[in-house]
Amino acid sequence: MELSFYKWREKRDTLMPMLKAIGLLRFSILRIWNKDGIFRLGYLFEYKDEAAYKSCQEIWTKEESDIKANSPVKNFANRGVVLKDNY
Repeated sequence: MELSFYKWREKRDTLMPMLKAIGLLRFSILRIWNKDGIFRLGYLFEYKDEAAYKSCQEIWTKEESDIKANSPVKNFANRGVVLKDNY
């Protein structure tokens, strides 16, 4: 989990201004607890409208492919608690 935060901090100052300029309103990082006691991270995105969502997806898709190239990623549907809001 700490490694994910570290990697995000490296990119945050570059990515957030670009994403905000095209309509990202909110990006939150969540800590997910499940009944097995395993911690996971979750992400919450809010966009101005559908056009903003589609524009931001181009950037997020590239970032996601870079992440997947360097480490395995699994996607789950979970509930979480907000740890960090990046306005």
